[in-house]
Amino acid sequence: MATQQASVETSGPPAAGAARVAPLRRADEFDREVWSLLGVPVDAVDAQGAVAAIERAARDGERLSFITPNVNFLIRAAKDADERRRMIDADLSFVDGAPLVVIGRLLGMRGLQRCAGSDVFDALRRRPAFAGRRIRVFFFGGRDGAAEAAAAALTRENRGLEAAGALNPGFGELASLSDDGVIDAINAARPDFLVVALGASKGQAWIDANLPRLKAPVIAHLGAVVDFTAGTIARAPAIFRKTGFEWAWRIAAEPALWRRYWNDGLALAGLAVTRLRPALAPQRRQQRPAAADLAAEGRSVRIRLAGDLCAGDLAPVRTAFRAASKGPGDVILDFSDAGAVDAAFLGLVLVLEKALRRRGATIRIAGAAPSHRRLLKAHGMTYAAAPPALSGAGAAADLGIAAAV
Repeated sequence: MATQQASVETSGPPAAGAARVAPLRRADEFDREVWSLLGVPVDAVDAQGAVAAIERAARDGERLSFITPNVNFLIRAAKDADERRRMIDADLSFVDGAPLVVIGRLLGMRGLQRCAGSDVFDALRRRPAFAGRRIRVFFFGGRDGAAEAAAAALTRENRGLEAAGALNPGFGELASLSDDGVIDAINAARPDFLVVALGASKGQAWIDANLPRLKAPVIAHLGAVVDFTAGTIARAPAIFRKTGFEWAWRIAAEPALWRRYWNDGLALAGLAVTRLRPALAPQRRQQRPAAADLAAEGRSVRIRLAGDLCAGDLAPVRTAFRAASKGPGDVILDFSDAGAVDAAFLGLVLVLEKALRRRGATIRIAGAAPSHRRLLKAHGMTYAAAPPALSGAGAAADLGIAAAV
């Protein structure tokens, strides 16, 4: 999924008077335009951008595990720390549910568009083959016969996607669905794109448990895609999708869904009061540009934040977070001199949380004003408190990390 920045790497010393050229650096997760929607990461990517990311990962063989959060994702993340972690750990997050689009716009994501997994998959189906070949898709799960029917449909179309195989493991516990025979069968088919359909929560848990063993570059849980591709369930007409009423069509097609939608709707109303309202509370802006300075503090790194930490002015934060993620210990986010904070900054905090967890470290908070604490709590960021800065704290270079990358 990584892309290269438009910079040039030269060999040998520069000629006299020549401008120094920045070394080539591959984009990483701290370059993502990711926002926190009450603790769930959402990338500011439309369907065209999602298709490009999937094509690039399939072509280059680079891992891309993505999610498509809707209201049910938001509710699960608010209730279950493991569910929230799995969502944060995804490489990309394309907002699916129409209510999440509304929430995202309220939080400052101007121009945010719905990017449903079904729309992305349909766009891939319509595309021509790239570089002389099509993307190979493996369907795992779904209703009886649906995975096989979806694979047959792709074979009949003979367009942008090619069926690599299908497997319905039936019902069972996570362990039985993850045995060597299942994983070996999927890997033997050599898919570029593994579409999982085991139920949203169970499917994401299955991906999380088996990601290191799976060889497919692109992996996502897209439950309804299997039925839509197989033709066992008709997708809502465009007018329903555009107006945010696809849920009504789904209930008409699958009446059993009404209870889940009803319960999710009630839970969303509760979140609007307990989480969204404090997230939208006005903050006092300092009218100062964002700044983020690193200092070594024992085996931890303290990032002293200053100015308004908001979308459009987060380059210093990205640089500091990237550098701190490579250090040996915890990272202390010091808000003592910070002004207003928005959901774009908090999206980068989620990325930092993910990077630190992978090496057994965590985020701690210092100097947070009451407005900062309320906002962090609204986004589910209940990080432990850190003590005030130690006198004589060293420079970040003492830990062997660079403050500028």
